[in-house]
Amino acid sequence: MRRDVLFFMFLFCSVDYVSAQSKLIAPLCPLGNEWKWVPEYSDEFEGVMLNDEKWWDFNPAWVGRKPAYFDRGNVMVKNGNLELYAKSLRPEEVSVENKARGLDKFSTAIVKSKKRILYGYFEARSRSMRSGVCNAFWLYDPLDADKKYREGDASEEIDIFELFGKLPDPQLQRTFWATVHRYETPYVESIVNKKKTKLPDYSFRQLMPFDFYSDFHVYGLLWTPEKLVWYIDGKEVFQRVNDYFHRPLHIVFDAEIMEDWVGLPDVADLPSVFSTDYFRVWQMK
Repeated sequence: MRRDVLFFMFLFCSVDYVSAQSKLIAPLCPLGNEWKWVPEYSDEFEGVMLNDEKWWDFNPAWVGRKPAYFDRGNVMVKNGNLELYAKSLRPEEVSVENKARGLDKFSTAIVKSKKRILYGYFEARSRSMRSGVCNAFWLYDPLDADKKYREGDASEEIDIFELFGKLPDPQLQRTFWATVHRYETPYVESIVNKKKTKLPDYSFRQLMPFDFYSDFHVYGLLWTPEKLVWYIDGKEVFQRVNDYFHRPLHIVFDAEIMEDWVGLPDVADLPSVFSTDYFRVWQMK
């Protein structure tokens, strides 16, 4: 057999072996040894494409928040990161259908876990876009469509973070938001969600000493039957009692246009990218 063929086979097997070995090394939980890593949900984003066994690169129940839509082409995995892009649209790029729906100014991105999970410690190392687009890491959607669209239930949501990279107000630009919601059904994302359960301590905001786009930071949530605790770079920043959040939820990373909240982003800042180095989950042993 030719030496160059043997070398290729050796190189291929070595890379495969290293890859297999790396998958066996469970990252340690910052909360202690009583926590077990859950690889079924965790993702290091080391491949060349999104793991379609774990994630959708769209939301089956939601096309986007006006005036933007979630474009699958804006979801990428490269350089060891999950990358979600926001882009401005030229008129000729907008389809007749999206123009009629009011999804005609921007395209953004979302990934949503295919499975729901209940309780654990959730952590992501992320860097925001440098634009007036909301970057979010959150848990939501406990109900299938047959229950979600009828009265008599509720849809829970836990926002681990909502961040903006660049806004005219420098304080808002550096503000970290953590929020919980409980929408009473019928519930349709961004359309029918006005009837909410009144929750104590439902929202927290903190001005940070850094711009979210300048570097990666580690954001975490401890979710137990008793409490919800938020962390930034290993330090606790907010805690509340767990009153309603006792059903499995989907994991979501997304970029959204929040016109009613902060206005539209400056098109000069687009395209921009929201990057996540890793997402990890641990549960009690």
